[in-house]
Amino acid sequence: MTMTADFPSQDPPPARTSRNTSVWRKLLAVVTDGPTPTAEDVITAYLHRHQNDVPPALWIELERRRLIP
Repeated sequence: MTMTADFPSQDPPPARTSRNTSVWRKLLAVVTDGPTPTAEDVITAYLHRHQNDVPPALWIELERRRLIP
């Protein structure tokens, strides 16, 4: 005859990181991360990085419309 015993689970309590994070730590994180780029900034940076991949006619049109600084 085999005996089995059921023991209650010994899971650790969940961590409370949101309560322990100080206001100063949150402020410092926001300041060090810097501003989030806008969609316009991301598109402009992409076009400048891939300037040779864009057809010349499209590049001329973007410059004409002053979409590229």
